Amino acid sequence: MNLLDEKRPLLIYDGKLGDLYGIFFRNLLLQIVTLGIYRFWATTNSRRYIWSHMRFQDERFEYTGTGGELFKGFLIAIMVVFSAIFAAGVLSVVLRVQTNSVALGALPVIALYLLIVALAAGAFFGAQRYRLSRTRWCGIRGGMTGSALGYGVRAWSYALLCVLTLGQMTPWASMRLTECRINASSFGSLAFRFKGRAWVVYGLFFVTFVGVVVLFAMLFMVFLKSALASMHVGHVPGAGQAPSLSALGSLFLFCALFFIGTMLIRGFYVAALARHVMGNTSLGSQLRFGSNVSVSRLLGFQCGNLAIVVFTLGFGAPIVLHRLMRLAADTLQVSGYLDRHMLGQSAVPEPRTGEGMLNLLDHGGVF
Repeated sequence: MNLLDEKRPLLIYDGKLGDLYGIFFRNLLLQIVTLGIYRFWATTNSRRYIWSHMRFQDERFEYTGTGGELFKGFLIAIMVVFSAIFAAGVLSVVLRVQTNSVALGALPVIALYLLIVALAAGAFFGAQRYRLSRTRWCGIRGGMTGSALGYGVRAWSYALLCVLTLGQMTPWASMRLTECRINASSFGSLAFRFKGRAWVVYGLFFVTFVGVVVLFAMLFMVFLKSALASMHVGHVPGAGQAPSLSALGSLFLFCALFFIGTMLIRGFYVAALARHVMGNTSLGSQLRFGSNVSVSRLLGFQCGNLAIVVFTLGFGAPIVLHRLMRLAADTLQVSGYLDRHMLGQSAVPEPRTGEGMLNLLDHGGVF
């Protein structure tokens, strides 16, 4: 039988929910004691457990990153961002004094905002590079080339293009950015390859896009039209007066139903996009990947996670993580065979620190 024609599960996950809760509560206690500083080591503890309970070809993965690396990366990110803020502020004052022009004085501030947006977008690229470099399988590690800032500038320009086209370039932009990340990645001596075709998923994207617009219009007419009409005729709370409970209730229902409805509608596109990306990705000539994720499985996963987070007030995070790993193990597929004895070590230099910009400008950051 040709192994390249045989689809099988890519990963086997054998983690235990009880173990995850043990790590979760220990991390939570130490973060409280250290006023949040321990969160970098908490992230490392969770990753080491998850990585060590994921197997490929009966060999377990190993995570070699440290909390110290994450912490140093965070400190470096703080210095870079605040140095840029200070430099932009000084240059803005100098230009305003020298030229007596408010417009020229604002240019450094505008450039600062664009830089921060690019750094935030590039943070995902840098985080992927760090995690790949700290992932080992049979002693072989991953690697990634390219510039996080360059990726961030590209992501920012693509986002502007999507805005100018009212979102219609989103599938194309997603494919190009995914190509950039995957084609810059490697594992050992083998490179990942992906070639996306936006037209394959654009039809479904357009249908879901229209569905979201229709949903917005319907919810607006039901929940917000009367409130806006009352504001137009002058029935607006005066200074110091709180909005009515009915108005707040309408706004809450509008936001909640729009968020949930959008998630359900876009689930069809997201599932198709995941299948396309995985189905067109390979590692060298040895492995070809795929995905059998279905819309029902994806929507059940998303709705379940939302309910868990809301009704457990965040204490269900280990359940969400456990469900994510099980979803990955159940839906990711691979064909082919990777001979570890023929796989050379990665020659890509390892980053010294990790994920500083992501921790600062995205989740868990001070911004």
